Amino acid sequence: MATLLVFGLVLSLAFTAPATASAAGSLTDRNCSLIPPLKAAAPIGNAACSGVRPGALIESDAGSCTMNYVFRGSDRRRYVGTAGHCVIEAPSTGGDFPERRWAPGAGPVARDGSGKRIGRFAYAVLRDSDEADFALVRLDPGVASNPQMCHFGGPTKLDSRRPGPFPPTLLSHFGNGILVGNLGVVNRTTLPARTALALGMPSARHVYAQGLVVPGDSGSAINSAGGGAVGVVVTTGVHSASIGRGGIDAGLVGIVRIVPMMQRAARFTGTTYTLQTAPRI
Repeated sequence: MATLLVFGLVLSLAFTAPATASAAGSLTDRNCSLIPPLKAAAPIGNAACSGVRPGALIESDAGSCTMNYVFRGSDRRRYVGTAGHCVIEAPSTGGDFPERRWAPGAGPVARDGSGKRIGRFAYAVLRDSDEADFALVRLDPGVASNPQMCHFGGPTKLDSRRPGPFPPTLLSHFGNGILVGNLGVVNRTTLPARTALALGMPSARHVYAQGLVVPGDSGSAINSAGGGAVGVVVTTGVHSASIGRGGIDAGLVGIVRIVPMMQRAARFTGTTYTLQTAPRI
């Protein structure tokens, strides 16, 4: 079991970082970038978090990322999420790309960490100007899924709260970042379970937190201390939006909030997606 780390908050970041495009509602700019998918082959049989569940590794032709939440669609199909840029190939600087949906049997193939097919992509969006970076895989019949996040457990519910700076908000995620979530050279996990810290979450569309994310962590779910589903890890770098009574909206980890992503996917595909919950560990 990976060791849980709590990363110290770098207060100077909020006061020294220049205002970025994030303040105008953008995922990336010159100070932050998309967390790129890993282009190398995935470690075989990642024992720390295998299968289809939050924290497990997912592969597409674009590279390797991390799965987030499991959903049940109004079409009675099961889905698992990841980041949109894990299937929409894009430069690290991001951009606005056409929103995509695929009928059953038509989307790009998605595979788990052992290279086994789990389904096909059904939906993807990557639009910096809308702070939207999300994708859904329609799972094949017979593919087992587990809604519980590895190591931490949850999600217990959707979490759209916008807490202030005190007390700070602890956020937990499990990812497959190179040399952190897994060590591909020796095929062993290192530190996939990590905790970030946010001094306030004033935005309804994003969260900026202090923590560590690297290539391969893209798409991972991030939960509040109570197990609530907060969002999806998508960018890294210096994010800075505002400082006020709502908190310090700045950090090194960029997260898109999950509720707006679910709502957007539902509008575009005509299918409603219900978060599948699980107890905390």
